[in-house]
Amino acid sequence: MLITTILFKMLNRRLKSFVILFQSTKNLIIKGLSYLLISLFICSCSPTLYVLDKNPQLAGRIYKITSLAKVDERLKINPNDLEALILNVESLTTYAFGFLIEESDRMMLENYSKANNLELQAHNYFAEAVQYGDSTLSYIDHNFYKWLISNDGSEIVDILEIGQKEEYFRLFYWTAAAYGGAISSSGGNPEWIIKLPRVGKLLNSIVSVDSSWNNGAALTALISYTMNNPLLAPNEADSISKNLFQKAIQVSDGKDMGPYLTYAESVSKTRQKKDEFISLLNQALNIDIKSSKEFQLTNTISKNRAEWLLDNIDEFFY
Repeated sequence: MLITTILFKMLNRRLKSFVILFQSTKNLIIKGLSYLLISLFICSCSPTLYVLDKNPQLAGRIYKITSLAKVDERLKINPNDLEALILNVESLTTYAFGFLIEESDRMMLENYSKANNLELQAHNYFAEAVQYGDSTLSYIDHNFYKWLISNDGSEIVDILEIGQKEEYFRLFYWTAAAYGGAISSSGGNPEWIIKLPRVGKLLNSIVSVDSSWNNGAALTALISYTMNNPLLAPNEADSISKNLFQKAIQVSDGKDMGPYLTYAESVSKTRQKKDEFISLLNQALNIDIKSSKEFQLTNTISKNRAEWLLDNIDEFFY
C-alpha cells in the first residue's frame, strides 16, 4: 500500500520498460492517484460530514446501501441511462477508493492479512467500474474506446470539445480513477499494469480541453501518474509534477488540501524528502476547513489523512 514500508518501494531510477517496472515492483505510487481522487470522490457521497469524520466505516456501509444500490436500481430500469452509467463508474470507484482502500492503508500497519483482503475487495469493485467505463465510452462513441486501447498517445480533444463536455469529462475522469485503482490493487498483475497509459490518456485529454475542470482534479491526478511514468527521467518527472502542483493550487485558490497531500505522497515521499513532506502536510492542515463550503467535505477527509500520515511518519522514511 501507499502508506506502508512493507509494500511501498521507491521508484528512484528510470526504468527502461513497463514490463521491467511492474514485474520488479508493485506499482504503489499510483495509490497517490488513488488518494488524490479520494479527496474529490466524497463530493458526491451521501454520508454526512460528521459520520465521515467520526466513523468512516459506518459511512462506507451507508454509502454502499444507498448510493450503490440506488444507481443499480436505475440501471435495472434503463440499462442505457447515460447519467446512471457514468454515476455507476463514479460510485463503484468512490466506494473502493474512499472506504475500502483507505481502510486497507491504515490496517496494513496492524493486520497485513486483513489489509490484503480489503484490497482484494476493492480490486473487484475497480474492475467492475473499469468494465462499465469502457462499455460506456463505446456506447457514447465507438471512437472513444478504439482510441483508448490504441497505441496512439494523443489526446482525443476534438470529440471532447464538440460533445457534451461535462458528461464526457466525468466519464473520462472516473474511468481513469477506476483504471488507477485496478492497477494499484492488482498485486502487480501484468494484465493490468500494461493498461497504465490509459490513465494518462484520459486525464491528459481533460487537461488539454479545460485544465480548471472540477477545481483542477485532473491536474492533481496527473501528479501521481507523472511520477509513475517510466518514460520520464526522475528530474523530468519532478519538474512536470511541480508544475502540475502549482497549477492545481492556483485553480483551487489554495483552498483544497488535495494537491498538497498528493504531492507529498507522490513526490516528497518517493524522493525521501522528509522535511518537504512534513511542510506540505502542515500547509494543508493550516487551511481552514470552514473557510470554503465547496471543499469542506473533501478537506475533512484530507485533514484526517494528513494527521495520520504525520503520526506514522517513521513508517515512510528510511
